[in-house]
Amino acid sequence: MIHKAREKAAERFPEVSHPFCTNRFVTDGREIFVELQHETSEPGLLEIVQNQKVFGEIVRPFLKEFDFGEGNILERWWPLGKDRLVAIDPRRNFSQPTIFKDGVPTKILATSLNANGSVEEVAEWFEVSPQSVADAAEFEQQLAA
Repeated sequence: MIHKAREKAAERFPEVSHPFCTNRFVTDGREIFVELQHETSEPGLLEIVQNQKVFGEIVRPFLKEFDFGEGNILERWWPLGKDRLVAIDPRRNFSQPTIFKDGVPTKILATSLNANGSVEEVAEWFEVSPQSVADAAEFEQQLAA
């Protein structure tokens, strides 16, 4: 699906070489939406692959959170939301999903937890909080689903 969305984004925004790196797009983790307010005066969302308008008021609470820097360039994605600890940042750990404040890749924490079974022990080994281990495990479990 991501490849189809990339093709549609390139067709829709030919003037931009990397359209997903702009603040025009949002996702709920399954679908990719384009913000219509950049194109029209009326705010709204369009699911890009099916070219289907959606009810923004219903979908927005489920959107994943992104950080944009200077020039509205995508800097970081918080796939579980900004209130959680997992981030994907191209400047850290070669874009691996990471516990942002600690710098530990989620895969390492989740694998250690699966092998051991104790959140507290894994947190102690890696000198991170138990919440870091729990968030890493949840994120990796979602990837596997």
